[in-house]
Amino acid sequence: DRNCIYLTRGKCGNCAKVCPTDAVDYEDKAETVEIKVGSIVLASGFEPYDPGRYDTFGYTRHKNVITSLEFERLLAASGPTLGHVVRPSDKKEPGRVAFLQCVGSRDVHQGAKGYCSSICCTSAVKEAGLAMDHVKGLEASIFYMDMRTTGKDFERYYNRAQENGVRFIKTRVSSLGPGEEEGDLEIRYTSPEGLLKKETFNLVVLSVGLTPGAGIGEQAERLDLELDQEGFPKGDFFKPVRTGREGIYVCGAVQEPKDIPQSVIDASAAAGEAAAFLAPARGSLARSKEPVEETDVIGEPPRIGVFVCHCGTNIAGVVDVEAVEEYAKGLPYVAHTERNLFSCSQDSQEKIAQVIKEHQLNRLVVAACTPRTHEPLFQETATQAGLNKYLFEMANIRNQCSWVHSQEPEKATEKSKELVAMAVAKAAGLRPLQEQELAINDQALVIGGGAAGMEAAANLADQ
Repeated sequence: DRNCIYLTRGKCGNCAKVCPTDAVDYEDKAETVEIKVGSIVLASGFEPYDPGRYDTFGYTRHKNVITSLEFERLLAASGPTLGHVVRPSDKKEPGRVAFLQCVGSRDVHQGAKGYCSSICCTSAVKEAGLAMDHVKGLEASIFYMDMRTTGKDFERYYNRAQENGVRFIKTRVSSLGPGEEEGDLEIRYTSPEGLLKKETFNLVVLSVGLTPGAGIGEQAERLDLELDQEGFPKGDFFKPVRTGREGIYVCGAVQEPKDIPQSVIDASAAAGEAAAFLAPARGSLARSKEPVEETDVIGEPPRIGVFVCHCGTNIAGVVDVEAVEEYAKGLPYVAHTERNLFSCSQDSQEKIAQVIKEHQLNRLVVAACTPRTHEPLFQETATQAGLNKYLFEMANIRNQCSWVHSQEPEKATEKSKELVAMAVAKAAGLRPLQEQELAINDQALVIGGGAAGMEAAANLADQ
């Protein structure tokens, strides 16, 4: 990342030169692969509106005008500036950032879409709050027509942003041009009272709308699917993930602009529909993974490996993860400690498995987020390293530390150390367990007979 040309809009090739692995290969050629399938789920996502096509807000003329997706990448710990918020022109921290809403959606400019993209308001509220966390004293202003924070509890998120000092200005920006200082930008707008105003900002973020994914028209033609007037595949009103063709389903933002929770619900529904459609052929092409021989560690003294996760700013933005790792080194039976940017990523998983083998670890502790979602993932990592999966323990330093003590970093760090100490103490006493396979009957009980319950029952019966 340190060698990346910041926010380049072309192909510089630097990542291929500095990458220590063969992950980047610009000389790779496309190939056509044919596979036999019984069902298709279209989940190709969306395409962000390109504000450079009809450059109303100076996206291609001013370096410090960027899109919301580019700003999202800028906020990421794995981004081009390692999570430091700086502006492209001079790499300085901005003091004032403006977010312009409805760029490319609910927009009358040529090439834009008239519909609401539904996620842009909440996205801007989130980005403004994160930016203020990253840069102390930053002033974030959001220029909007209507604040549409659709989704469960998202309105509370908007209210909290107001309480935390994010400015919300109900207007449409009429023009944007260079400010008096080099790199600054001047915005002209009409205030809610009808007065013409102008303000200077160091960085402007365009909250771009969502459009149908690239190539969806070609896919629809090939699959004989009908598109609506906006270019999204049509679905059944009462069974939204179904299309006009049996066995072909859609989910997520390929169908219409949607946020993550709704896309996850769609994915579950599409999987259920596909499973029901394929019920007669279930298991006919199934392949099983070759099991890794398990290492016998009974009788060995514990050799515990502790892996502390940054999780971007989710954890490291509050918890001093370096201090937590250093603390873990002094705990009984700890033979190896390490920090990962994202422990749940595929490369980190492979690295953890390799470290277990190299250091002959017989217990694994990961200090990261919730075991509710990630425990099976790390158990699988242990299994691939030849370690019994029940020799794994997890410390939840995200939900129980960085999230609930976000305003108390010192206390969050101390609590993280205590949770890691408890996880290590428990890991030292763990013993390998063996799972048994039990037969099950083909009966299901659905509790709740509303629309969701009846739909679940009907889908299970079809499967």
